[in-house]
Amino acid sequence: MGTLFLSFLVAIGGAVGLVVMSRTFDLETYTTRVFPLIPILYAIVYEVLEKRKTGKTKAIPPSEAKEEMKAGAATIFQNITFERIVLDVGVSFLLKFSLEIMLTVVYLAASHHTFTEAYGPFNIETVGRFLRGDHPWLAGNGGVLILALIALVTGLGTGLWIGNTTKALPILEGVIAGAVITVITTMTNLIVLYRHIEKLAEETVLTFGYVTHIGFAVVISLQVLLYGLWSGMAYRARSEREARAAEKKPSRRSKK
Repeated sequence: MGTLFLSFLVAIGGAVGLVVMSRTFDLETYTTRVFPLIPILYAIVYEVLEKRKTGKTKAIPPSEAKEEMKAGAATIFQNITFERIVLDVGVSFLLKFSLEIMLTVVYLAASHHTFTEAYGPFNIETVGRFLRGDHPWLAGNGGVLILALIALVTGLGTGLWIGNTTKALPILEGVIAGAVITVITTMTNLIVLYRHIEKLAEETVLTFGYVTHIGFAVVISLQVLLYGLWSGMAYRARSEREARAAEKKPSRRSKK
């Protein structure tokens, strides 16, 4: 787990350094475009640290460096297919919509409202409201907290799915799937959560006399980073379970 969190901290440190540098040299326009690459940095740093830890790195002659880079890139993205990412996104939105349906049922039961009273007559617009996440139970001060809970459970659930089923690099798959999911969720009710976190972050740095206009890119990138972290944690737990199971098999055979 140490490598997992160390690489995560390196990525966060790179993000902070990028923000400071962009502010110092007035490069915020370019930084906004570069910032989404920070989650990819997380996946790359993790793989490099893991290979150094296991001693799998080796010196490469300059004449073979180009071919080794191509082979390394092909290995990194191996088993990360379009179909697999679509499946990851589908699992994430299945979790999100399931949570929202459960919360809707609780809201209707607690408020003693009928579905028609809360959402109006059922039609295509009602379907659109559910896809956007436009629910009456999000009104009020508790709406952002509920959205934070939805984002947390959805992200953790998706990370568990990726980490326990992937045949690719879990962090990289988590980052790629998380990027797609996050982009799509900016068109749903989670945009309210992202904007709220952005506002809090900007107010925090403002108290230190620092002004930045790339807060939204930071929030989105952090969300993508978390998808990679959760996927990596789930994969590590899965690997440890498999290792323990493999250790128990010889002992069982020896007893027989």
